[in-house]
Amino acid sequence: MQLRKFHQFPNDVIIVDGMWGVGKSAITPIIATLKGIEKKRIDPIFEYVTTLNWLGLLDDSGAKALIATYSDYFTYHNRIGREVNLRLRDDSGLGNSPGKLRYVRRLFSNDGDVAQLKIYKENPGTLIVSDFAIFGFNLLAESLDSRLRFIEIVRHPLYLINYVQNYLREFDRPREFTLAFDLHGQKVPWMAQSWASEYLSLTLLEKSMLMIARAQSKVIDYSESPNILTVSFEQFVTETSHHVELISDFLGRPVHYSPNRLMKRHKLPRDTVSAGRKSNSRSWVTDDDDSEEEIYLKLVRDSRSNVKSSVWSEFITAIGQYETIYPSSLSQIGRKIRMTPS
Repeated sequence: MQLRKFHQFPNDVIIVDGMWGVGKSAITPIIATLKGIEKKRIDPIFEYVTTLNWLGLLDDSGAKALIATYSDYFTYHNRIGREVNLRLRDDSGLGNSPGKLRYVRRLFSNDGDVAQLKIYKENPGTLIVSDFAIFGFNLLAESLDSRLRFIEIVRHPLYLINYVQNYLREFDRPREFTLAFDLHGQKVPWMAQSWASEYLSLTLLEKSMLMIARAQSKVIDYSESPNILTVSFEQFVTETSHHVELISDFLGRPVHYSPNRLMKRHKLPRDTVSAGRKSNSRSWVTDDDDSEEEIYLKLVRDSRSNVKSSVWSEFITAIGQYETIYPSSLSQIGRKIRMTPS
């Protein structure tokens, strides 16, 4: 006998995923301007379930039942106005949600079968933002079948270093909720399970570089699926309108709310990749007038110093792989620069 979620809602479940710092905060508000897309929900439950299953700590039937149940739970509670985030500055708050008045009106709407009927009739797009859920993509696809719409955000490895360093620097604090292993009393992020001993032997910069390189390798393997839309951050922020069209076509939903206000807020489109807006204290953007090539060179110099040659070699390989698969202005700069291990 197996666990199972009976009678799922038929609406789309849209998961926007990516590793830490890839720019989901800049892209998801624009996605929410498409017709029928609900306000985004930043919830780790899909990361937890897919992670535990991927690690072999939760069986398939239990994981699938949880994914299907939580998908419908989120859909229904969105429909009746429960759990609306009233923190206006939050990424998932009303201040970043197109069509915010509809959520206020729902506070006074009918629940129960009336709300259920609207879900069947309107096909709301339940928008979930997650980290590293692509590791469990096959499980998500089996759980949600044709309901799943999966968008993976990727970003140039060099431009992730500062964010990931800041994240790992704060990893031991009580309000950090990423799953982790205990190895000899020391905390190891779950995605570093297979190289935990090596992880603990590294400096903060080296941990960050290998975390980025090895996570990227997994992401590229999984994102070759035709059922996943991979969006490069560099391409999105410089060619925003084109990529909004690509996402619209992938989801089968036209633009409904004007994205202009949100695009202006996130400085989209922009001339240089790094001339953005900080979404939180870990974010990195440039405040000076350096050219993109000067910024790139500075990041290379900063990341190259004081790391083992083996770490630098692996990281440089990840950069080359990224620039080949996701070409942008940064790829052109990378080709001009001869980077060899020190």
